[in-house]
Amino acid sequence: MSTTPGPAAPSLSLRRSTAALARDDGKLGWAPIVAALAIDLADLVSAGPHGLVIGGVLTTIVALANGVRLRRALGLGVLGAVYLALPLTEPIPLATMLTLIHGFLLRMRSNNSTQPSSPA
Repeated sequence: MSTTPGPAAPSLSLRRSTAALARDDGKLGWAPIVAALAIDLADLVSAGPHGLVIGGVLTTIVALANGVRLRRALGLGVLGAVYLALPLTEPIPLATMLTLIHGFLLRMRSNNSTQPSSPA
């Protein structure tokens, strides 16, 4: 009796991300959106060298609060520092937009995987 392997289980980090963004009822969770808004608001009030420090610290804290491993949180902190230090990013809420797009794509994928396939 041979068993065919099913689809590979998602990695732990993907499951954490999915759990943070989508609640059990399939609706988008608020924690990541609020975190992204905080990063975008910090971008609005900081510029230059201050943005490096504020962006790095804030992004690392937000990542750690959402259950990200320390190494990945530090990497995200570097990206957050660069994002807040870049000129002309203040009027564009990029962190919020990317979080919403990511949540939408996760919901689309979960909806596609839970729908029964119709016989041909």
